[in-house]
Amino acid sequence: MAFGPGDIVQLKSGSPALTVVGVEGDEVKVFWYADEVGEFRSQTLPVVALEALELDEFADEEEDEEDEEDEDADQKG
Repeated sequence: MAFGPGDIVQLKSGSPALTVVGVEGDEVKVFWYADEVGEFRSQTLPVVALEALELDEFADEEEDEEDEEDEDADQKG
């Protein structure tokens, strides 16, 4: 599958949403924000390890994370 800059992908085995910033041959450079450390990260990954992440899937993932955070806050408070 061909990816281009700006595409949103994830590892086939599961990962946060990753933004493609470059493609060179069979390698894709991706960029993401790592909440747990509070900084941006980048990595070059083989194209065969990635799959496209549709925007509606990404939105669902974000909503699930927000729901989990709300549940945690309710349990603590």
